[in-house]
Amino acid sequence: MSIFLKLTNIIINKNVIQSIDINKDKFLIRLMTNKTNGILIFGIGLSHSHNTEVEVCKTKNLSDYETVTDWIDNELK
Repeated sequence: MSIFLKLTNIIINKNVIQSIDINKDKFLIRLMTNKTNGILIFGIGLSHSHNTEVEVCKTKNLSDYETVTDWIDNELK
């Protein structure tokens, strides 16, 4: 079994999926990323991390929606 989820415009490493919001006719896939921005001066600073979200909508891209639906169904078996 592949560790990647292949959609039309993106290939997602399944290991970085943090959560999936399941709504009517739409999935919102939240990915954990290593993108961190910040500044550090003399031991004091700010940092900000950014998580990526991928929206898969049934009306906009039915094939991706079916791919994610099948993958979730197989994972829950």
